Amino acid sequence: MALPGISTAIGVIARIVNNFIPSKKAALYDELKALEVKYKEALDGRRDTDAATIRKQMKEIRKKLGFTGEEL
Repeated sequence: MALPGISTAIGVIARIVNNFIPSKKAALYDELKALEVKYKEALDGRRDTDAATIRKQMKEIRKKLGFTGEEL
């Protein structure tokens, strides 16, 4: 038999943890933004091989996040 109010307490604790610990999706989004800066630097520096590698990493992150090119 479950104790009354236990599910409410667990929900409140989960909400507090969610507010203070960044989500995995947010961390991936931050990583994507950092890679976009590196990608631009690689293109400006004419480092095509580096740019291609970074572009592939960006594509994988977008796939994990479920983003299309239009959403970013």
